[in-house]
Amino acid sequence: MMAESSRRPRKTGRSRAKTASSIARSLTDATYEHVLDLILSRRLPGNTIIQERRMAEELGVSRTPMREALGRLEGEGLIVRHGPRTLAVRLVSLEEFLQSLELRLLIEPHAASVSALHIPDDRLAELRRSLRSIDPRQGHPPAMHWVFDDNLHGAVGEYCKNDLTANTLLAMRRLTKMFERQHLPERTAPGWKEHDEILSALETRDGARARRAMAEHLKTARKNVLEIILGGARL
Repeated sequence: MMAESSRRPRKTGRSRAKTASSIARSLTDATYEHVLDLILSRRLPGNTIIQERRMAEELGVSRTPMREALGRLEGEGLIVRHGPRTLAVRLVSLEEFLQSLELRLLIEPHAASVSALHIPDDRLAELRRSLRSIDPRQGHPPAMHWVFDDNLHGAVGEYCKNDLTANTLLAMRRLTKMFERQHLPERTAPGWKEHDEILSALETRDGARARRAMAEHLKTARKNVLEIILGGARL
């Protein structure tokens, strides 16, 4: 007979419920991330009607995690209601883009100056390797540049030592990214030079330089978008 101490403890009703809850939460999180990626990668363009049942079937999940994921996205303003039973991908306007970018200009340069002192060396080395791998002279899909964009700006938010700032930046970056993906043609190397300057400032732990580089990057992005959308508008 197996010794009492070596027996695997039986799961109680509470532990089984906790495990089931964790699995459900993980499934909802995975569903959320999948739909979010569809939105941010142009595969679900602005104003696309969300068909909950069909999307759940395509992803291979039940409607419960899909409904919870969509509710989360609606709460974040990435999908909106067009009637009591109709959800659609938010179509970000130029005005919303400019307002989001204005807010980023107010706080992201400061976040960059703070994060320059705190981002770990190994994280910076990883970012540098990633940037080198998408050298625009070699030609790479725009999606690879967007991944780097997410990683660089994400690191600035993560290490700015202010959770509210980090969450605000994430929300505003999603809006600006949605606008660019919804309204602008694909660019081969969006912001590569500006990203290189920001990363160099972070690598040298130069907060003032990081602040300037981030501000210049955001201003250049605004200028480029206005020129494309408005046909040569100047700030």
